[in-house]
Amino acid sequence: MRILLGEISSYKAIVITKYIKENYSGITIFTYDFRRYTRYLKTKYSDFHYVLPNKDEPNYLREISKLIKKESIDYFFPVHSDYIGLILKNKKMFYNSLSYLGDFSDYQKLHNKENLLQIAYDFNIRVPRRYIDFEEAKVPFIGKPKEGSSANGVFYFLSDHEKRKYVKKSLKNYIFQEYVNGIGCGYSVYSVNGKIKIGYGHIRLAEYPITGGSSMYRDSFYKQEMYDIAQRILNKIPWTGFAMFEFKLTLSGELVLIEVNPRIWGSINQGLQNGINYFEEILGKSNIRAQKTKNIKTYLSPHIYLSLLLYLSKGKFKPLLNFLRNIMLNKADISLWQDPKGWLSIILRKIL
Repeated sequence: MRILLGEISSYKAIVITKYIKENYSGITIFTYDFRRYTRYLKTKYSDFHYVLPNKDEPNYLREISKLIKKESIDYFFPVHSDYIGLILKNKKMFYNSLSYLGDFSDYQKLHNKENLLQIAYDFNIRVPRRYIDFEEAKVPFIGKPKEGSSANGVFYFLSDHEKRKYVKKSLKNYIFQEYVNGIGCGYSVYSVNGKIKIGYGHIRLAEYPITGGSSMYRDSFYKQEMYDIAQRILNKIPWTGFAMFEFKLTLSGELVLIEVNPRIWGSINQGLQNGINYFEEILGKSNIRAQKTKNIKTYLSPHIYLSLLLYLSKGKFKPLLNFLRNIMLNKADISLWQDPKGWLSIILRKIL
């Protein structure tokens, strides 16, 4: 079997490449990126690597298509959030390598925040209060792109001063919602025609930015309601593919649905390290017998250390204490010692 993954400087791509290599035999992994340094600095789990033209060039997707045809790729796992929608919209370009994913229309229904909010209202699922526009929004609140990916482009207005720094015209195509005070958690799935085949819940122990950014440190977490909400939405939108249902867990224990990301998500390693094989429906059962281990907590290195410093600067000690208390159960998404070139490549991705 021949698999293509990219962009390989993304930590998500490295995590998946490593998992497949360690759990399946007889698979050849091809990787790609447009960053030239990846010719020399890339994960050791890649068998063959291609450097493609700059991603801003219009033929970037065509080059990926040509690579899939040239190498007779069976499955293509794109992880770059910016391109998932465009890739699905042009699914035929990639031959049969995306057969494990559903239609662009279903992707769009889950990805579009306004559409998702309407579905949540119809099902009486608790979501953040929606404001008509920027002026109406009451502090604290959040501004997020209608079709943005994860924490990209999200603005937090936690004080009147922060709100005064912006004007409505600078935040076009945004929706504005109340800021829900609570802990971030998620329920991640691979579904087929809207039926959850495998799912797993996690909770965030540290984020960056610490006001509510990307997941840096996670633990396993599950409430039946997480599964129930995810399945109800998927009954309405019969998506085939990966998806992460993001929630806030309030101090009273209530789950508030924040958004759905119908793609491979950043904290995928938390499930993988705890025996959840999201790829079983696609690649078949693993050739390696799963070993029962203690509950692993995963983190993104070296980003976690900046996150912990920021928490400390705000007088918040709990994330660091959690990290130190569980030092023997913590596992990095990409290890400097096991995969030094892969580790360096994700740092360069941020600064170049």
